[in-house]
Amino acid sequence: MLIRTRRSTAGSLIVAVVAALAVVVPGGAAEAAEEAPAKVSSGIAVGVQLEAVADVKVARAEVARGSRVSVARLIEKQGRLTAVDVELADGHIARVAMATVRASFRVLSE
Repeated sequence: MLIRTRRSTAGSLIVAVVAALAVVVPGGAAEAAEEAPAKVSSGIAVGVQLEAVADVKVARAEVARGSRVSVARLIEKQGRLTAVDVELADGHIARVAMATVRASFRVLSE
């Protein structure tokens, strides 16, 4: 009887933890998993404005220091953010590696 009580207590604890996690994560774990690709801990997300801190060659264009671009798409490989597509002032979309983004741009808005 004592063993059954312990199992019951452990089962109740697991149920309580799962219920608590559902409250902490709005919409449950499924919704949190869907939102993950859209937001990144570095503050880079779709729609964010980036400002060049130096002259940067992007695809066949050059982004001058102080110019702003908008993040149009996040590119992930194996769960890691590897690049972003940015919309240039003339409307063209260019792909920029994350190493270049970190070195040559700063985040203006989130």
